[in-house]
Amino acid sequence: MISAGRARSRTYGHWNATKTRFALGWKLFCLSWGKKVEAGTTVVFLDESGFSLKTTVTRTWAVRGQTPLIRSRANWDKLSTIEAITTTGQFLQHTVKGAIKAAKVIAFLRHLLSHVEGNVVIVLDNAGIHKAKGVKDFVAEHARLSLVFMPPYAPELNPIERVWAYVKKHVLGNFCPRNMGELKAKLRSGCKRVRYVELPARLLDALLPLPS
Repeated sequence: MISAGRARSRTYGHWNATKTRFALGWKLFCLSWGKKVEAGTTVVFLDESGFSLKTTVTRTWAVRGQTPLIRSRANWDKLSTIEAITTTGQFLQHTVKGAIKAAKVIAFLRHLLSHVEGNVVIVLDNAGIHKAKGVKDFVAEHARLSLVFMPPYAPELNPIERVWAYVKKHVLGNFCPRNMGELKAKLRSGCKRVRYVELPARLLDALLPLPS
């Protein structure tokens, strides 16, 4: 049993070292984007996330000695959102019922191109829908559009993950939607809040050496 434990430890350590090398290489690669941005290219970070009627529980205030109780629906119906933040400070999003498939990704890319001029580099993860034939064909048809895939198993390197974290904590935290309509309305208000606090611009200013 001791030997097996050590074997797991070595494997975990090797994976951490490999992931660290990926992360360092990725961050160095990101630094080179500053020149692309100065030349007029817009870098876009894209990702999807799902939201269900089950409550996202966060810390809250309560009377000492009394644990607060939150009602939550045991329902697996969900909304999926595809969102993007750009180096020009834009925040774009589509929300749909159920899962996002390749056709929705293509529709969102078309929407994005209608709002962003010039060359566009989209940074995204290695999800199958991002590499579907239809998506590849769409990219091939638009010369000003290119995709850059992130290192595998490293979602934390995508700054849009912090947008998701913000929404889940500050917008959906302890919120108990009774139906999909309430959930969608809350998500809509959350997206407005993200724009109001200029979260995308703040995140990207910290990541990329953008021109003043």
